[in-house]
Amino acid sequence: MTQPKAGMIRWWGLGIFVVLVAAIGLLWLLVVDGLVKAKIEEGGTAAVGAKVELDAADLTLFPTGLTLTRLQVTNPDEPMTNSVEIARLTMNLDGLQLLGRKVIIDEIQVDGVQFGTARATSGAIDDRARGGAPGTSQDDSTFTLPPLEVPNVQRILEQEDLETLKLIRAIQTDIQREREVWKQRLNTLPGKAEFAKYQKRIEGLKNTTKEGIGGILGGVDELNTIKKDIEQDLANLKTARKEFGEKVALLNQRIAQLQTAPQRDVQRLKKKYSLSPQGLANLGQTLLGQHIGAKLKEAAGWYEMLQPYLEGMEAGKGSTGEETGPMRGKGQDIHFQEHEPLPELLIRLANVSLLLDIGELKGTIENITPDPATLGRPLTFAFAGEQLKDLQGVTIEGVLDHRDSAHPTDTMQFRANGYRVQPVALSTQPDWPVTVEKGFADVTVNVELRGQAIAATGNTELSSLQISAGKPNDANPLTKALSGAVSDISTLSVQVDVTGTLQQYDVQIRSELDRVLKDAAGKMVKNLAASFGKDLQSAISAKVAEPLKSLTGSFSGLDSIGGDLTSRLGKENNLLKGLLQQGLSQKGLPKGLPDTFPGGFKLPF
Repeated sequence: MTQPKAGMIRWWGLGIFVVLVAAIGLLWLLVVDGLVKAKIEEGGTAAVGAKVELDAADLTLFPTGLTLTRLQVTNPDEPMTNSVEIARLTMNLDGLQLLGRKVIIDEIQVDGVQFGTARATSGAIDDRARGGAPGTSQDDSTFTLPPLEVPNVQRILEQEDLETLKLIRAIQTDIQREREVWKQRLNTLPGKAEFAKYQKRIEGLKNTTKEGIGGILGGVDELNTIKKDIEQDLANLKTARKEFGEKVALLNQRIAQLQTAPQRDVQRLKKKYSLSPQGLANLGQTLLGQHIGAKLKEAAGWYEMLQPYLEGMEAGKGSTGEETGPMRGKGQDIHFQEHEPLPELLIRLANVSLLLDIGELKGTIENITPDPATLGRPLTFAFAGEQLKDLQGVTIEGVLDHRDSAHPTDTMQFRANGYRVQPVALSTQPDWPVTVEKGFADVTVNVELRGQAIAATGNTELSSLQISAGKPNDANPLTKALSGAVSDISTLSVQVDVTGTLQQYDVQIRSELDRVLKDAAGKMVKNLAASFGKDLQSAISAKVAEPLKSLTGSFSGLDSIGGDLTSRLGKENNLLKGLLQQGLSQKGLPKGLPDTFPGGFKLPF
């Protein structure tokens, strides 16, 4: 076998190899980074619905890594604003996993993260209708304070129909009706005409000429008839007098109830128009509620914006629930069981630097993946910052556990110490403006989300407060008292509880502001209420005095009817009995007659 000559090199082959390597390297430098940049922008824009732009992408093979420079993600609701802007992302990739079509990033460094930065050009990609940005939806409800003006008594009495006057009118109507009824009934009862007839019958009895026992018995029979007629009339009169007495007693009872009616009117109108200390019970929640509610809406809006990405792990798989075979002539990916299965995309650790208005927050995010069920671990995050602008320190920690996509659980803890409170208007009402000028706050917030159900608590301790309230030269004593009470507050504790769902939640706010306002302004309110009640009492008494006097005059008409009934039962009927006895004695009946005659007949006297 012929040996090649020593030092023999095929220079043309080496030249071709060098050219190919140079071409591949040049192609890598000129094309690959651009392709990576284009793919990131294309995929990000499709996912966000607005432009995602990248200044540069640098993909390296040895070691395998990727560096992204100035990533801008447009806010789709505000095209001239970036939702987030990141100065630099540097990541190390697992090259062996890339061969298995898995992107496993052991560590990523994210520097210069900013939110809400301005864009030089619009990031809109179409003319879709935009909803409001998170937390910016306008609430049409108007913030109003409880009525703070002392009511005008005369104006109230002009508008209100007093219950006392209603009762007086009703009693007057009933008295008039009873008077007419009894006038007619008196005409049906025995009176002077009937008494004259009895007297005439008795006189006729005295003038009889019959003698003997027959005459006596005839006279007795006639007297018995007269007696029965008188007793029947007396019974009718007694029944009428009893019914009349019952009617009068009922009317007297209703008139007696009128004595307390003016006071009931006073209490009713005081309750309706007067501001009592209890009316200030929810004033603290009224003042604080709109601002806390706005923050909750903003937080819920951001979470709902991120939720599709948090829950996209299952949707991203594109499963339809139907098994389909490979197309003819096409291959099929077969996934074999792994000893330690990994998702298709995983960022094990992200070191993040957030550049906020208050300063820089540094933290870590672990286990970022769209498929936490395969990974078997939840996403966790922790951020902290110290000696920030207007804030001594802040920590944010949380866990997003979506391993079970049907029952996700997210928790977060937020703590901020020494926050310098900026001026904020609690009330912009012209009659009673309230503004927190400055102060310090320590805030603790704990949030738990189970699916759509939310349970959150927040505690805020405010100190060194300076609050301005009221307007210059305020003449209203009530608003002056409230302003003084609020201005004297230097410390305040506020607790917020949130329950319900992200779409419909209930907020309960408890603070010492309610108690402070009640205690401080309560005395003034009570004095105002007492003065208002006294004025109301005098005005009502004056208004019902004349109708009450008129009612007394109306009742006097019934007194004459009662006197007439009594007179008929008394004097005139006694006179009839006397005439009857006189007629018997003048008849000359013998003394010693038995009380009972044969047949059981008994004398009626």
